[in-house]
Amino acid sequence: MEFTNPKLVINGISTEMNEMILRRHFSAYGEVKHVVVYAKKSIAFVTFVDPSKAQISLQQQHIILGRKVKVRPAKPKVEIGKRKIFVGGLPRSITDEEFKGYFEKFGSIVDAVVIHDKETKRSRGFGFVTYEAEESANLVLRTNFHLLNNKRVEVKKVTPRKEMVPTGFGFPPYYYDPYYQTYFYVFWVPIPRFY
Repeated sequence: MEFTNPKLVINGISTEMNEMILRRHFSAYGEVKHVVVYAKKSIAFVTFVDPSKAQISLQQQHIILGRKVKVRPAKPKVEIGKRKIFVGGLPRSITDEEFKGYFEKFGSIVDAVVIHDKETKRSRGFGFVTYEAEESANLVLRTNFHLLNNKRVEVKKVTPRKEMVPTGFGFPPYYYDPYYQTYFYVFWVPIPRFY
């Protein structure tokens, strides 16, 4: 199988790292097209012109500025809008394995996640499932409600941001939550005034 991803993620970089140092290091493996460094977050991205050069560099151990760094392929951005579903009303006791196990019946899964509260680590009652094939997601969506751990849960298609329609109130009908790396709908409700 041919390696087609020219982009790498470099974790554990030094806070003194900069684009020039990283470019010089990885240029030993091939022509580097693009470098992005987030030194405060200890992460960087390197994109090669030729994907085979990225594969060669993955086979090597890298020590940059006296620090061993972890190099892995970056996940390519893929349009997942029609393959991703929202699952609401989950039982609080559900485990990630039970969640994934139920939805695997409909097709091969790329990702299945139950959203948890940061502090309590308890389920927030909803999750997301991303399938490899759009047909699998459509099969799940044929029924609005499913029985999961003796509780009725609702499934809906996730609407990609670019397909969402503005509400006309000067703000979009959704917001982006960086912790969950997803978009949530916002509903505007007028507050009555009492004079």
